[in-house]
Amino acid sequence: RLARLKLVCVRATRCTKELTDSPCPNLPIFYTEYNATFRNDPQITDSLFMGPWLADTIRQCDGLTAAMSYWTFSDVFEEQGVVKTPFYGGFGLIAADNLPKPAFNAFKLLHRLGTRRIPVDSDTVLATRRADGTVVVATWNLDLPGEAGGPKQRDLEIAGVGAGSHAFVYRLDAQHGSLLDAYREMGSPQYPTREQVKVLRGAAKLPAPEVFAVAGGELRLTLPADGMAVVEFHAPGR
Repeated sequence: RLARLKLVCVRATRCTKELTDSPCPNLPIFYTEYNATFRNDPQITDSLFMGPWLADTIRQCDGLTAAMSYWTFSDVFEEQGVVKTPFYGGFGLIAADNLPKPAFNAFKLLHRLGTRRIPVDSDTVLATRRADGTVVVATWNLDLPGEAGGPKQRDLEIAGVGAGSHAFVYRLDAQHGSLLDAYREMGSPQYPTREQVKVLRGAAKLPAPEVFAVAGGELRLTLPADGMAVVEFHAPGR
C-alpha cells in the first residue's frame, strides 16, 4: 500500500527523466489525473489522510510537472452510477449534497501558500514566500490508512522574524474543518436529511486561525494523527 500511495511522484520523476533524455526535452509535462488510490476506498479518499498526503505529494512533485490535476472535483459523475451513500470512497473533493470532504479543505488551506518555494531539510514541511514577503509554511503528520498513529510535534524556526511578530495557524484535523465525526455521531445515515446536511456542512467549515506570538522566529505545534497546518508568519502591524 505504501508503494502504491507514493506512485504519483515516482511516475512524475520517471516522466521527467524520459523527457529529458528525449529529442524534445523542453516539452511540458501535464499530470491530468492523480489521486491517492485507483479504487473506492473510504479509508483513503474520504478521510483526513488526504490532507497530509496532498501536501506531501505537492512537496515531492513540485518542479517535476508543468501542471497537475486532481481527479476529481465531485463524487457525483456518470462512471460511478447513482450515489447510494455520501461517503463511499469516491475520488472527488466534494461528496453528494455539496459536502466538502477533508481533501477539499486541504486544497483550500494549501492555496494560502506563496509562489516561491524556500528550501528546507524536512520531508514534513513545505515552506514558501508570497510576493509581499510573507513566509507561509505547511506542515503535516502523515500516517498510512488503517495505522494507529499518534500526535507529533513540529518545531518551526523562521530566520529574520523580528520581535513582536505573530503567526496565524490554520488547521485541518478531526476537530478543525472535518465533518467525519459529525457524520458518525448522527449514525452515518445513507441518505442524510436536509437538517443533517446543514449540520454536516457546518462541521466542514474551516475555523478562524489561531494566533500565536512568535518569539525569536520559533513556533512549536502539535499535530494529531493525519493532521496538517498552514502557518503564516506576519511582522508587527501586518
